Amino acid sequence: MKKLSLYIGIVTGMIALIGGVFVFDATYTRAARTNQVERRLDRKIAEDNARYLRQRMWDLENRYTVEKAKILPEYKRLEDEREKILRGLK
Repeated sequence: MKKLSLYIGIVTGMIALIGGVFVFDATYTRAARTNQVERRLDRKIAEDNARYLRQRMWDLENRYTVEKAKILPEYKRLEDEREKILRGLK
């Protein structure tokens, strides 16, 4: 009877230890990996936005001449937004 309770105690202790290691891994180790993926995704989105704004600037330059496009308020706004994004990426 004493051996049975000893074995049950050992098994219970090992299960608790494994559960604690799993909780630690899920809380801290995977959280760091998730944060890394989130930062990469945010950077990719910002790069895509900057690329999209540049494409719109090119469209304005093609529709008008480069000199005329640069004096348009929309072009200036696009240029400002793009520069702000690019500064944030550095």
